[in-house]
Amino acid sequence: MKINPIMNPNIQKYYQPVNMAPAKVDVPISRDEVTLSEEALSCSKVRTEVEYRTPEERAYIAELTNAVRRGEYRIDSDKIADKILESVWRK
Repeated sequence: MKINPIMNPNIQKYYQPVNMAPAKVDVPISRDEVTLSEEALSCSKVRTEVEYRTPEERAYIAELTNAVRRGEYRIDSDKIADKILESVWRK
């Protein structure tokens, strides 16, 4: 199969770059504002309460945190399933 070249001398004008300056848009200056919900504030309170735990509890939490970071913490799915079923049956 032979493909003939296009010999149209005007084809270049269709592909020349167009020099257009981007339109300037005046955007009003505003300040962002953050408002925390009561739920978010309660999460902050929970974190503070964790800081007031006994030294033994803090050591246990640190131990669990380190095990998770090292990838050594294993989840027992049977225990989780049992607890879920217990909570459903109690209702």
